[in-house]
Amino acid sequence: MSSKTMDERAFKEMFDRHRDLYDGPAIDPKLKGIIRDAPCAKLSDWDIHRMLRTSRSVFFDTHVEVVSGHHTATYLRFASIARFPQLVRLIVRDMADWIRQTFQKNPIVGIAAPASEARLLADGVASILQAEMPVRVVLTPYGPETGKIGTEVSPGSIKPGERFLALNDVTTRGNCVGKLGTVVTDHRGVLAGMMVFARRDSGQFPLMGELTAKYPFYYTADLDMPQWEPKACPLCGAKKPLLSWRDMPEF
Repeated sequence: MSSKTMDERAFKEMFDRHRDLYDGPAIDPKLKGIIRDAPCAKLSDWDIHRMLRTSRSVFFDTHVEVVSGHHTATYLRFASIARFPQLVRLIVRDMADWIRQTFQKNPIVGIAAPASEARLLADGVASILQAEMPVRVVLTPYGPETGKIGTEVSPGSIKPGERFLALNDVTTRGNCVGKLGTVVTDHRGVLAGMMVFARRDSGQFPLMGELTAKYPFYYTADLDMPQWEPKACPLCGAKKPLLSWRDMPEF
C-alpha cells in the first residue's frame, strides 16, 4: 500500500471522526480539558470554549507536524477562527482593552505582525484604538506554503525610538513572535510588548518563559497542547499516521 493511500485514509478517518465529535456532546469535556486561565484576558474560559467550539478549530487525538517540525496530538487551526468575523471582533476588543490598560501612560505607535490571518487581529486592534491611541500596522512577509514569516518591512515604517508591539495569531515556542520583536529592534524601535491569540504549549519551551518574564505579554487563550521533537514523539513510536498542518481542514 502506498504512503499516499495511507495519508488519504488517515485524513478521511481524522475528518470523519472530528465531524462526528463536534456534532455531539463529547466535544465539550475535551475542549474544557485543554483550556487554562489566561491572566491578561477578560474573556472567560466559557468564552474561549464557545469560540473553539463554534469554529471547530481544535483537532484531538491525531498526529500533526506543525510549522516548527514538532509533532502534536492536539492541534489548533487559527484559520478556522479567522473565518468568523464575530469571533475576531471578540478577540480584538479584548486585545485593545489590554493595550489601553497596559500602555495608557506610555502609548505604543505601531503593531508588527505577519501578513497571515494575524493581520486581521492587528488591523482590528488598530481600528478600535484609532481615536484614542493611533497605531499603525507594519506587516512582515508570510509564506502560506511554508508557514514561515519574513523580516522585511517597508523602509521607514519603523523609526528609531518608536514603541511597537509584536503580534501573531498563535505561539508555541515563542520563536515567531520573538522574530517579530527582533524586526522592531533591528530597526532601532522599542519592543514594548507581545500579543498572540493563543499560547499553545505545556511549558516545555524555555524561550516562552523568557519572553513572558521580559515583556508585557498578552494571550487571549492558554491551551494545553504538548509537542515533541520527532525523535521523542510517542505517536511516531506507535506508528500513528502523520499529517501536516497544511492538510488540516475546515469543517
